[in-house]
Amino acid sequence: MFASSLETLAAFLGVLTPLVAAPLTVIVFYLRSLREHQVSWHEEFIRRVDVVEASTGSLRETLREFERDYTTKEEWLRECMHARHILEQLRDATVRIEASAYAQPRTGDETRRGVAAPSGSSPVGPFRCIRPMDGNEGVD
Repeated sequence: MFASSLETLAAFLGVLTPLVAAPLTVIVFYLRSLREHQVSWHEEFIRRVDVVEASTGSLRETLREFERDYTTKEEWLRECMHARHILEQLRDATVRIEASAYAQPRTGDETRRGVAAPSGSSPVGPFRCIRPMDGNEGVD
């Protein structure tokens, strides 16, 4: 009885093995193709992300260069105000130098050579008051 059940079991496995092995093989190959597809898709996705990151870095660098070359209205106004402040300081220093030059006593030789006395109404300053010599001035 044991031998007959063993023969039956062997026959049953002989019939059942191809019925299970064929679909199982198809399933294994299908799962392997899915995995290969996922790996290839993942590699393509990684490549695209790298390209996007490189493009983003390039865009950031271009944007930094653009910001360096062009200023906003507020920055331009700030620079103009700073330049105006520097010009006012320069003007004040020039006025102080002119005032100290006027405060020094003048000798009679300067008047004979053709240098006029400074006038307070000159809009430009003392350098506008110098007259050219014609050769006869300063000779007595």
